[in-house]
Amino acid sequence: MNFLVFLSFSVLISITLAFLVAHYVKTKHKNKKKIPPGQLGLPWIGETIDFYRAQRNNKLHEEFVQPRIQKYGHTFKTRLMGSNTVVVNGAEANKFFMSNEFKLVISSWPSSSVQLMGEHSIMEKQGEAHRCLRGIVATSLNSSGLEALVPKICKTIEVHLKKYWDSGEETISLFSTAKVLTFTIVLECLFGIEVENGMLESFEKVLEGVFATPVNFPGSKFSKAKKARKEIENMLVDVVRKKRNEMENKQGIGEEEEEEEGILLSKLVAALIRGEINELEVVDNVVLLVFAAHDTTSFAIAMVFRMLADHPNCYSKLLEEHNEIMSSKRDDENLIYEDTKKMMYTWQVTRESMRIFPPIFGSFRKAIDDIEYDGFTIPRGWKPIQPYVYVPFGGGPRLCAGYQLAKLNILIFVHYVVTQYDWSLVIPDEPIISEPLPFPSKGMPIKISPKLK
Repeated sequence: MNFLVFLSFSVLISITLAFLVAHYVKTKHKNKKKIPPGQLGLPWIGETIDFYRAQRNNKLHEEFVQPRIQKYGHTFKTRLMGSNTVVVNGAEANKFFMSNEFKLVISSWPSSSVQLMGEHSIMEKQGEAHRCLRGIVATSLNSSGLEALVPKICKTIEVHLKKYWDSGEETISLFSTAKVLTFTIVLECLFGIEVENGMLESFEKVLEGVFATPVNFPGSKFSKAKKARKEIENMLVDVVRKKRNEMENKQGIGEEEEEEEGILLSKLVAALIRGEINELEVVDNVVLLVFAAHDTTSFAIAMVFRMLADHPNCYSKLLEEHNEIMSSKRDDENLIYEDTKKMMYTWQVTRESMRIFPPIFGSFRKAIDDIEYDGFTIPRGWKPIQPYVYVPFGGGPRLCAGYQLAKLNILIFVHYVVTQYDWSLVIPDEPIISEPLPFPSKGMPIKISPKLK
């Protein structure tokens, strides 16, 4: 009897051990993820210094990405700004990650960017909250909204040209003045906020800290940026509350008046009144859209003129397009939205300039589950980025909400300049540097003179 008990007990132990061993082997195999090759470097710092150095020289691809592609392949790991990161390259990577937004990946910008752009901005929103805010922006930039914007943009550009281009100066800084213009357009035309002295400088201080180390000690870039951000927030809170009082005190205000005004701030505040969003969401999204619509657009404008200067045949063809539009108008007749649709070659030139000189190096996302891609596993919590891919306005659910405004800015400004002025670059091969976004190191000085009529 004792022998049978012992035998039964031994068999039970053997079966249990066999099961545990099989489970361990299976689990070990399952957990053995093939992480992309590469170097993570030191804790937190990783390869951030190399990344910033290459970015500062505007040679991120040549000095950071390409050497690692040659060493590890098109998919490699690194550590940037404290995050384990996987760099993916190519059109297929683009398509894969953009089509899996909210499914496998979500937007995940560096801590400094989030704190300065706004934790309640569309950049940080997911799912239904993202769709709600995106819908508000989209209704401001639909066909009727764009039609209403064009005359406002034209008027702003005319005032700008009279002040900076007709001042009697033979040489001006194209990039610096374009920044003033695009800032004015987004604030005054899109939001209906009058630009006052010091506003642009405050926004510029914030931008300087967007990719800085998020350490808030006195005198640091991030500390100065946070201080400037608070000043901007206080100003915008006053603007939003004043706008809300105006809208609430008007009898029978509704969608019709919003459509007639065509101003994004009105639509955001109307959503605030309806209880769809809160005050912080209004403020943070104004801040984000000002940055998204002004700095990158001014760089794109500068690079369009650089491309035209480098390719006189293309400039001639572009000029023909604009002269043809002018020939169909009276002297005192301004552009309308339909005219911008005829600027197809100009937009091709613009897209090519953005391909060669990208206004921003890529986007930041975070894996919300383990992702199998290119034969590797990107672990949950890691950040896949796609640097220097030709998707200047993003794609999928994260398609740039303000890209139509940027397009109008560029097309209309180019039209006014090429039809009214002769111009030439002072420094044809001016270096491009990044701090943190790219810009011409000397501000792109150009010689200008009015066209003889």
